Amino acid sequence: MRRVAVYAGTRNIYHEMAVAARSLLWHTRMDRVIFLTEDDVFPEPLPGVIECVNVSGQTFFPHDGPNYNSRWTYMTLMRLALPKLLPDERRALWLDVDTIVTEDIGDLFDTDMNGCCVGAVREPEWSRPCRVYYNAGVLLMDLDALRGDLCERLIQRINSVPMDFKDQDAINDVCKGRILDLPAVWNAGEWTAKPLESKITHFAADREYTRQPLFKTYERKNWRENDE
Repeated sequence: MRRVAVYAGTRNIYHEMAVAARSLLWHTRMDRVIFLTEDDVFPEPLPGVIECVNVSGQTFFPHDGPNYNSRWTYMTLMRLALPKLLPDERRALWLDVDTIVTEDIGDLFDTDMNGCCVGAVREPEWSRPCRVYYNAGVLLMDLDALRGDLCERLIQRINSVPMDFKDQDAINDVCKGRILDLPAVWNAGEWTAKPLESKITHFAADREYTRQPLFKTYERKNWRENDE
């Protein structure tokens, strides 16, 4: 399976996005890494495996939509449009900007989806016996399975129903019953289960995460692709 990962961010978090991607490429050989940005040219030097896609003119999510303006920018909604943005890819891994990869995650891309359209790590605090709730900060997406009806339903829902956790709620609602329960090592954070070891650390609840030693470690590193 091709290894494709996607990050998205507005101009104010470009640097954080680069550090997150550096941690990924330091450990894992990738076929393609995509930055969804607000500019055609990224302000920092990037290795050739990373390509920037300017989505500032996107038309999937109208500015007056019920979930467009919030403490999260519209970039978080873009994961719902990946089946349309990546028509030639079968699968993609969405990674929030506030994630750091600490081990080789190559085997995640080969995960058997068992007919599911997305794979995610559950949030125990928000899960109930009748409904498991998943965190969308690390999302293994079967783009082929999402294309068509599911993608349209996700976009329609986010454009019509106000939600507390925006696209994450939409994914949990629309994809219910077709979400693969991933081990917590793939998204270890404040809201997910605490594994003994983690391969992806997610700082979702830490607004000062750029001061954390783990972030600083990869902020100081060079692009490993350039060293080999």
